[in-house]
Amino acid sequence: MGRIQSIQSFSTLDGPGTRCVVFFQGCPVGCLFCHNPESWDAEGGENIDPEDLLLRLERFRPFLQAPPGLTITGGEPLFQPEFALKLANSAKKQGWHVALDTSGWGPTDAFLAVVENVDLVMFSIKHPLNPKLLSRLELEQTLANWKSLALLKVPVWLRYVLIKNWTGQHETLRALGKLAKGLPNLEKIEIFPYNSLAESNWKALHWDSPIFHQNPPAVTEEEIKEAELIVKEASGLLDEVFSNHTNA
Repeated sequence: MGRIQSIQSFSTLDGPGTRCVVFFQGCPVGCLFCHNPESWDAEGGENIDPEDLLLRLERFRPFLQAPPGLTITGGEPLFQPEFALKLANSAKKQGWHVALDTSGWGPTDAFLAVVENVDLVMFSIKHPLNPKLLSRLELEQTLANWKSLALLKVPVWLRYVLIKNWTGQHETLRALGKLAKGLPNLEKIEIFPYNSLAESNWKALHWDSPIFHQNPPAVTEEEIKEAELIVKEASGLLDEVFSNHTNA
């Protein structure tokens, strides 16, 4: 059994093709810019068996391209590694393409047990030098999990949120590029602009974040392109690897 927050029946932004998205409940990461803070509470959401969850997802198969895609996200899916593993294995047996969207939280053994059994890992790096600036992640553990991906054949997408005054410094972006350079199975880098809609979700919970007090202006397309150029130069990767979402 595991706990989920919600299911999105159709998405084109959470991996290749068209996909269902399952949002796991529970997250120990606590990002200051999280757009889904309702998912943090480990006791919230719905308790469900992975086979019953898969039966629900099968209802949406006719509306998805073949093979149907399933993205496991959160919250933090690796907060429930056994549940994530059972769901991934069951879905793959039914012909689903399974992607894991994770911050890289947790012990490396549990991390590898899950990522070895999915078709794609979307690794969201919060900050390549000091993740505690924005979250409760430990840099050493995050880097250990990131580097462990190089031992696998599973393709990896690196995801990064650009936040003015927090994650967009040149030295920070160069450090991100160096991490990308060290991963031979990296397929794509996605740099997203900070989403100011997060603030309304936090206010609904009567929470606050220091990011909101700085009122960072919207990140422009030019700033996204500049960030991509810095990461590209530090990584030596080709233009085709980069995919920005200035309208996400």
